[in-house]
Amino acid sequence: MTDSRPDKPMTLRPARFCFAQTLALLLLGIAPLPLGWGKARDVIESTRSPEMNRNDRESSTAGYYQGLIGGGEGPQGGRSELALRLLGKPTEWVRFHASNVTYPLPDGDFLQFELKTNVRKTLFGHPFTTNAHGMRDREYTKEKPPGVFRIAVLGSSMDMGWGIGTEETYVNLLEDWLNVHAAKRGLHRRFEVLNFAVAAYSPLQRLESYRRKARAFQPDMVVYSATMLDIRLMEIHLCDLFRGHSDLGFDFVRSAITTAGLTDEDLRTDSEDRLVYKDVVKQKLRDQYWPLYDDVIGELAAECRSEKIAIACVIIPRVGKADAPAARAEPVARLKGIAAHHAVPLYDLSGTFDNQDPAQFEIAAWDDHPNAFGHHRLFLGLSRALVDDTELYQMMFAEREDKFVGSAARINIPEDLD
Repeated sequence: MTDSRPDKPMTLRPARFCFAQTLALLLLGIAPLPLGWGKARDVIESTRSPEMNRNDRESSTAGYYQGLIGGGEGPQGGRSELALRLLGKPTEWVRFHASNVTYPLPDGDFLQFELKTNVRKTLFGHPFTTNAHGMRDREYTKEKPPGVFRIAVLGSSMDMGWGIGTEETYVNLLEDWLNVHAAKRGLHRRFEVLNFAVAAYSPLQRLESYRRKARAFQPDMVVYSATMLDIRLMEIHLCDLFRGHSDLGFDFVRSAITTAGLTDEDLRTDSEDRLVYKDVVKQKLRDQYWPLYDDVIGELAAECRSEKIAIACVIIPRVGKADAPAARAEPVARLKGIAAHHAVPLYDLSGTFDNQDPAQFEIAAWDDHPNAFGHHRLFLGLSRALVDDTELYQMMFAEREDKFVGSAARINIPEDLD
């Protein structure tokens, strides 16, 4: 017989060595490299799953928001908690509904949840506070003081300021600048920018928030904030309403359900109030989301105009590739079409973070909400948009038409970040 064994004995690597080698390769794939290693960095980036250190936002906006609010099916962004830990996510980085800053509303309530009042806590190293009215904002009286111009902001997590301090939101930065600018123009008018945004609120919830809360504060202007995730937020909200057998709130929502052909059998739930045919429900609703969005803006615009309240829309982006030009092209075009349909001014800030290093503007590698620096950049974009809208600027800053300056070159706007 011929001995087929090699001349030298085969040696096996210890299991600990193999584990260490595998871990080192994983860490090499996620650890930041020095800026000078650009080519090597590009090679490593190309070996990752798309935008891996951005928590799979390109491939799963569904999981992204399910992860933020802590509901629905599956882990955040479709990625396991272990993977997020490898990215550096600390154990104290909790989901929105696990942060103890919200409370559920009674079964069947259209809004489903609200921010708690008078919250004073630290989240992710930053102060998270709410006022006596449950707004992520400073304290305000419900009755509007004399000489005050009030702006009510309706939005979701980016506007609420998830992951940053209360004073760092673009909403509060805008209020500060408006008051400084008014003082420099010698006006006695003061401004209050009230933040009614709540993380994970869908367009439908934002409309209801105006009716239920913001309207009572007598705003002179409403700013509706839109995002690239709004269609998914609407889907999540509607499915939650179906699961909870909730009232659908608006006639146009009921009409959309009828148009979609949803039946009682489609909306059947099991013993744990889960939709039995959830995929069928989503499929049938797919063509109704943008018409529903059009109805939301139409209803809000009509109600504001009937009460002589100015209205504008703004598009607020996430940081990174998830809202890059190609990815956002369709929703931005649709939002512009909806705003034009209802003659609502729209300020498109979706390019705010284009060609920028995401690490500079996001709150963490696993979360692409804008950080404080990102909010400052959003504030700059919004303040310039308000200045460029001469009709709105006149309404806000001119006590009489003959005192209107009308020239952006003569307006004291903040310096750019660059």
